[in-house]
Amino acid sequence: MYTAEQQEILKKVDAIVEQEGSQNKASKLIGISAGVLSAIKSGTYKGNVDRVFETISNYLNVKNAALQTYSETDYVNTFISSEVYDLIRICQVKGGLAVACGDAGIGKTKAARKYVQDNATSSVLVTVNPCLTSVKSLLKEVASRIGAAQEKSRDELWYAIVRKLSDGMVLIFDEAQHLTTKAIEVLRSFSDYFNDRGQTLGIIFIGNLETMSRMGSKRAEFAQISNRTKQTRMYTVSQITKEDIIKLFPLLSDPGKSAEVDFILKIAHTHQGLRGATNLFSNAYDNEDYSYAGLVAMAQHMEMDV
Repeated sequence: MYTAEQQEILKKVDAIVEQEGSQNKASKLIGISAGVLSAIKSGTYKGNVDRVFETISNYLNVKNAALQTYSETDYVNTFISSEVYDLIRICQVKGGLAVACGDAGIGKTKAARKYVQDNATSSVLVTVNPCLTSVKSLLKEVASRIGAAQEKSRDELWYAIVRKLSDGMVLIFDEAQHLTTKAIEVLRSFSDYFNDRGQTLGIIFIGNLETMSRMGSKRAEFAQISNRTKQTRMYTVSQITKEDIIKLFPLLSDPGKSAEVDFILKIAHTHQGLRGATNLFSNAYDNEDYSYAGLVAMAQHMEMDV
C-alpha cells in the first residue's frame, strides 16, 4: 500500500506516538490533525496522501537536523541558579511573598523550571506575558495550571483556585515585571488566605530589575506588598563565575581551554548574559570551530559587545 520510504516514515511516527503518550499529542507536534494521521496509518485516507507524507517528512527532517546542532544543558547548578532555587524553597517553607530579580539571561528561569521539575506536586510555574496583564486573564492561567474550574466571573475563579490550592504549596511567577499592581494584590490575597488559617502558601515573583523597584516601592499602592515580602534578592551578570562557565560548557573544561573560558565569561558579563554566551558557543560549535579564534570570529559575526 505504501512505499518502503513511506513505511519507514510511519515507523518513526509510531515512535513519536509512543514517546508523547498519545496520537493526538504526536499529530499536534507533526502539524496534522489526529484524524488525518489515523487515516494515513490505517490506509483509509482519501485526500492527498503524498502531501501528508511530505508534511511528516519535513517535520522529521527538521527534528533530525536539530539533533545535529549544539544542545545546551537544561539546568546547571551555577551560583545564581542555585541561589534562586534555594530562595524558591525558602518561600515554599515559610510562605508569604518573595522576589528574585536581576539581569536577563542569567539563569533565573531555568532555576524555576528545575524547581518545579523536582517538586511537581507542590509547585506551579506561571510565565507572565503582556497578554496576561488583566486580573481575570491571570486567574484563568493560574486555574489552568492547577486544574481548577474555569469559572466565568473573577470572584468565582478566585474561589475555584483557593479550593484547588493546598497548604505548603508555592506559586512561581516568572517575567513578573508584566504584572499590574492589581494583579499582584490579587495574588497576595491567596497567600493571606492561607496565612489567616495558620497555613502557608508561598508566592515568588521572578523578573527583571523593574520587578525589584516596584515591589520595594514606598508608594501607598505597593506598601502592603512590600510589607509582606519576606525575601528580596537581586542578581547581576557580574556574579557569573568562571566555574559557572566551565559547568555550562563541559567541552571547555580542559585546562588548555582557559582562553576560551575567559572569552565566554567576558561575553556573559555583558548585558547579553549567559543567554548570549550560550548563543555564541552554540553558533561556534555548529560552525565546527569553538577555539578561541573561532569564538572571537563568531562574536564579531554576531555583532556582539565584547
